Amino acid sequence: MIVLAVLLVSAAPVRAQDETGMPTTKGRPTHGESAAQHDQSAPPAPGIEPAVPEGMTLEEVFGLAESPPPSDFPEVLSDDKLYVFTLFEQLEYRVATDEDTSDRLGWEVQGWIGGDFNKFWWKNEGEGVFEGSDEWEMETDLLYSRLITPFWNVQIGAQYASEWHEDDYEDRWSGAIALQGLAPYAFELDQSLYISEDGDFTLEIEAEYDLRITQRLVLQPRAEIGIAFQDVPERDLGAGMTEVKLDLRLRYEIKREFAPYVGVRSQFLVGETDNIAEARGEDSEQLFFMAGVRFAF
Repeated sequence: MIVLAVLLVSAAPVRAQDETGMPTTKGRPTHGESAAQHDQSAPPAPGIEPAVPEGMTLEEVFGLAESPPPSDFPEVLSDDKLYVFTLFEQLEYRVATDEDTSDRLGWEVQGWIGGDFNKFWWKNEGEGVFEGSDEWEMETDLLYSRLITPFWNVQIGAQYASEWHEDDYEDRWSGAIALQGLAPYAFELDQSLYISEDGDFTLEIEAEYDLRITQRLVLQPRAEIGIAFQDVPERDLGAGMTEVKLDLRLRYEIKREFAPYVGVRSQFLVGETDNIAEARGEDSEQLFFMAGVRFAF
């Protein structure tokens, strides 16, 4: 029995005592306390004072950070690189389905030069007829463009438009304000308001969407709407919506920068403009089949 009592006493945990002889928890972690937290001899946690190189004061470190880099340092990267880009969105031959309508060559191209925020942006589109008497029309926009959100540019500048027939040539200048960018669900929009030198207000809205069937095959529906805010007799335009163009193009991207395509276009006059065309004996509805190429550089 004596031996058993000695063994039990030796196996029991030793309770430390303070100076008064009372048991204490000193030397052992309490409930919920880790050994590292309890260890009074552990070094204190590092403070928030910044590390200072040996032999320098904190003021000297701050002064060094504010000074320009040494002359032997490499040049820093530019954060406003100059970009140049040109996109021929359309370069196509349009075959008319109506015998009374001539085939046409059409194009639409735009490009820019500038940095991430500020660009000189230009747009050009037109159409020409080769059968019979030559007839051409062309519009050129010259714009300053400013990025206002990651996907939208506001543009301001001027448009020069011209039309010529066999024995006639007409041209006009207009001020231009545009909003161009990428809407939710990746719809590309281009909305341009024009104020002609005669004070006429017109609006053009273009919208298109790229539907990728495969990585290289792309179906692109496109719509263009023209609106006049007043009658423009010299251009045979009535107030309200004037013209609608609906395109559908299927392109194959041999490279991202080069893609031949085929398509179809339906264009028609509406509203008062349609009435003006009918009074003059002109067709207000036309249908074209198209073949062309889209490329960028």
